[in-house]
Amino acid sequence: MSSPFSIFFKNLRLRLGLRQSELATELGYEQSYISAVELGNKAASQELLDKLATLYLTDHDHEEMMRAARESNRRFILPTVVPADTYHLCNELWAKIGDLYPAQICAIRELIKLDDQIAERPHYGVERIRRKKGETTM
Repeated sequence: MSSPFSIFFKNLRLRLGLRQSELATELGYEQSYISAVELGNKAASQELLDKLATLYLTDHDHEEMMRAARESNRRFILPTVVPADTYHLCNELWAKIGDLYPAQICAIRELIKLDDQIAERPHYGVERIRRKKGETTM
């Protein structure tokens, strides 16, 4: 299973020209941990993120790493104020998440973006015409 962070992490290691064992030694971890993070089997610890940022990353890389780490979250907590339909949706999605085709995932993501697209469009409503006191209509 590849997460956005595991892809970022492996690409960083390859860009640095290091083997997993070499990166593990430089960072102070076991090679098996580096492998597990690259495969997406383990989440990166905050300590690992900090070490990567300090030793290897530019500001742009750091932003990309943090985005990838956020997008690799595997646990989600629903706010207590959501309606019951939200719970139903999340459970139905969770039950099918491993069987979705790429086209279905793309369609769901486009639906999620729809509210932003609607908000960006100008709203053309009926304008109110204000009349000055004493003005008459035809």
